[in-house]
Amino acid sequence: MREHIAMMTTRTRKARGPDRIIPDEKVEILPPGRGLPLDWRVLAPTVALGTVTGFIASLIVGGGGLIRHAVVGVLGMLVGQGLVRLTGWRVRTGHGFLDEAAMAVIGAILVVLLARFIA
Repeated sequence: MREHIAMMTTRTRKARGPDRIIPDEKVEILPPGRGLPLDWRVLAPTVALGTVTGFIASLIVGGGGLIRHAVVGVLGMLVGQGLVRLTGWRVRTGHGFLDEAAMAVIGAILVVLLARFIA
């Protein structure tokens, strides 16, 4: 593939500023050799906490399935954090982890109720 790229004619692109031209080989959207980083040390606890919060939400509003718990829990974590940022509401238990988990459960409950409303 590199031979194919090397055989292509080089074009130039105009930058926004006047009289400034940037060659194609200098323009990078996603540099080669550097993909999107996927850190399992961050992803695994997030999915684990999401599964637990999804399970707790399913105990409150019903539902089941391990995959469904994980998906609802992770989405609930996002919704819970969105609620905190938008409204400033926060559950205060005195422990940071329990505060985050409680907001994730509230977000997961909202996700389940919204999914039931749509379906």
